[in-house]
Amino acid sequence: MLFSLSGAQAEMEQSILDGAMLAVAQINARGGVLGSDVEVAIFDDHSEVSSTARGVEHLCRVEHVDAIVGGYTSAARLALTPAIHENASLLMYPTYFEGEETDSRIFYCGAAPNQYIADYLTWVAETLGRRVYVVGSDYIYPRVLAEAIRRLSEQVGIDIVGDRYTPLGETRFESIVDDIREQQPSVVICNLVGADSTTAFYTQFHLAGFTSESTPIAATVTTELDLAHMPAEVSDGHYMVATYFSDLASPVNSSYRRELLEARGQRWSHSAQVGAFNAVHALALAAEQSRSLDVDDLARALIGIRFDSNPEGSPFYFRANHYSAHPSYVGRAKGGRYEVINEFTARLPDPWWSGNALPPVPDRLADA
Repeated sequence: MLFSLSGAQAEMEQSILDGAMLAVAQINARGGVLGSDVEVAIFDDHSEVSSTARGVEHLCRVEHVDAIVGGYTSAARLALTPAIHENASLLMYPTYFEGEETDSRIFYCGAAPNQYIADYLTWVAETLGRRVYVVGSDYIYPRVLAEAIRRLSEQVGIDIVGDRYTPLGETRFESIVDDIREQQPSVVICNLVGADSTTAFYTQFHLAGFTSESTPIAATVTTELDLAHMPAEVSDGHYMVATYFSDLASPVNSSYRRELLEARGQRWSHSAQVGAFNAVHALALAAEQSRSLDVDDLARALIGIRFDSNPEGSPFYFRANHYSAHPSYVGRAKGGRYEVINEFTARLPDPWWSGNALPPVPDRLADA
């Protein structure tokens, strides 16, 4: 496991690690893998991208791990990828992200943009309004997602009236809030990353007199972990798209939430955490299927596995391009949680989709 367990990203990435460690506990409780318990080595990169490659080196050469589950930001993933190749290892990347890559040694356990943003943007236009203002953190994911939104805008009938980007961790949003007031959008699409930035933006937006009724926020990254940092009156009524919400009503998700609390003491759950949970189970299934812990054997076997106890609500599996299948949902914030108010048909991932056209819905997802 390679995560930021101290520093600015610690709260989020500890919660992702908790999902992975719950899967380890479940696997070992039923007898482990190939007759042995799963053993875990953990490296903390201290929220420093410059440390991620060193983490790969340590895990592979000192701990002799068979595969790595880890990374959260795209900057971290890009920094650790060369070390994954140099050490002939395998990375299970847990979170949804901007796509635009494929790699023989990375399995993408979260959604690509075509699996959530196209349907969400259509829903936003039809439900919340067509004058859209985009605000995001100034790095890879928000920039690429904003470009997809721009390319889709004419097809879904929206008018982008403004877009602004701020450094990661920014907490001063007065000028952006003033610009939103001047541009008068129907809805603000928020691609801000991190509790510090999201809490500051939502709070300053609220104090400026904006409400979810007058100008709703439609987020892509504001998880329930972020909502926990805000008063309910600041976040209530605003929206989020995700491949998973803790509110999903199913026996599988109820069991997941209960065991997460009992085994890890973790109250919060979100898509990236579920991605890490699925990643560990997928590795275990691949090892059992291949009867091997060889990295190349695991990689081949991962394409053929199917994990039915995915809390997202549909079976988890990989396509030949190493991307995974996911449903998506719209949640509305209420009391620090998201209530699921809409569900979109699951789409197969297209890593190179850039918003040029609305992606088709396949007749049979199982044909992957």
